Amino acid sequence: MTLISYATPRDLRIQKAISRVATEVDATGTPYSLKLINNSASPWVFYVYQQLPNQQSANVFSLAWFASPYQIVPGANITFQWSIDYTFVWGQTGTIQPGVTFSAGQTIDADPASANTTTFSTSPGPNLSQAVAGPPQGSLVISDAANVPNNSFSVGIGMGSAGTFVTMAGPNLTHTFTPTPTYWIAAGTNVQVGTILDITTVTQNLQVKFPVNVYAVTCTLNSSNQWTQQ
Repeated sequence: MTLISYATPRDLRIQKAISRVATEVDATGTPYSLKLINNSASPWVFYVYQQLPNQQSANVFSLAWFASPYQIVPGANITFQWSIDYTFVWGQTGTIQPGVTFSAGQTIDADPASANTTTFSTSPGPNLSQAVAGPPQGSLVISDAANVPNNSFSVGIGMGSAGTFVTMAGPNLTHTFTPTPTYWIAAGTNVQVGTILDITTVTQNLQVKFPVNVYAVTCTLNSSNQWTQQ
């Protein structure tokens, strides 16, 4: 069982989840914009990933959510845009390993406040059932059917058109994600959308923060290969 949540009393956790969902509902559909500028001396692939706050389970992997399709040369920039629209995803990855590219075999809409639970099954073929409301409110839950083999498929959640977190699927497992992500940027090589990351080894990174009612942020990689947020 994969459980990602805050270690808080039940009533307080529910209250926080409802408050968080209400805030995210207000922001749903609002476009976020993140401009990344390269003022370093080298070309880099710029990418964005999400991280679960407090403590991310070792069984849950972050994906490169956005990645520049080419190297950003010194003096150039790239802008990524999104809105808060959650999804459920599955992929046939085999055993999850950093560096492997996750490619979603199916994506369906998800909503922490309503359609927040789904079942992953391999009959008649790999599929996610239509998402419906279920406990706990404020979380996204995937239940694996008994026919799901070990070490073949991964399931997870995404935002917009790309996955953000995945974990290994297996018979009769339940995966609960609490979607309160933090946004991180990094500069690297050989990274593309869907690359499975080991976030403990990512360098040249920075947590990007969006102040209240601010939806456009600019960050710059400077000559010392360090990120700054304006």
